[in-house]
Amino acid sequence: MTLEDLAILAQQAAIKASDGLLDKETRDKALLDKQLALTKMIGELATKIDGMPKPQTDASKYIYEEALQETYLYICKNIHQYKPARGSVMGWFLFTFKMRKINSFNSINWDVMSTYTYTGNGDELDIYDIYTPPEPNPLPSEKLLAFIKEDPEGLLQSALFNRNPKASFQSILLKKIEEDKSWEEIAQEFRLDATHGPIYAFYQRCCKKFQPYFNKYLCE
Repeated sequence: MTLEDLAILAQQAAIKASDGLLDKETRDKALLDKQLALTKMIGELATKIDGMPKPQTDASKYIYEEALQETYLYICKNIHQYKPARGSVMGWFLFTFKMRKINSFNSINWDVMSTYTYTGNGDELDIYDIYTPPEPNPLPSEKLLAFIKEDPEGLLQSALFNRNPKASFQSILLKKIEEDKSWEEIAQEFRLDATHGPIYAFYQRCCKKFQPYFNKYLCE
């Protein structure tokens, strides 16, 4: 049984377990089914994660493990929200893991910004090395957000997706980093496209293009 199969089983059981119209016995059975499916799914995920690169320093190892456990917990608590059409369980996990690491590190190194392709079938993953903390100086997330909002040279707000004045790189960054919006949610909110692929590609290009800009003001 695949990760997606287990996730769907857990999702369906979670929805049934929370259905107040069902009798207690049925809901208890659904809750047990959910727990069993989640246990198997987390076990499969853990096996895959174990094969990925790990941080080297004691501090980064602690942060890594902290974010990892938070991600497992988040996935379990929100399994009812899993949407197979958006991508694989692994893609969902990695995206959530990235956001939890940003919170745990309370910093971002733009040289190793995490990116991946959350494809429809979930098979394509393009992951940069996101396990080494910023050096030599950490970059507090508050400092990053302040910089994005200030945009001293106006570069972030001038980079527009499809010339849409509402969809600047600045506004997209804030939706992603500050509000933790998904790519699909961002695309729908700005009414950009039926899919989130183009906006994600724009984001990737801008991350690379403006890396010197971030380094200039934040990594001195």
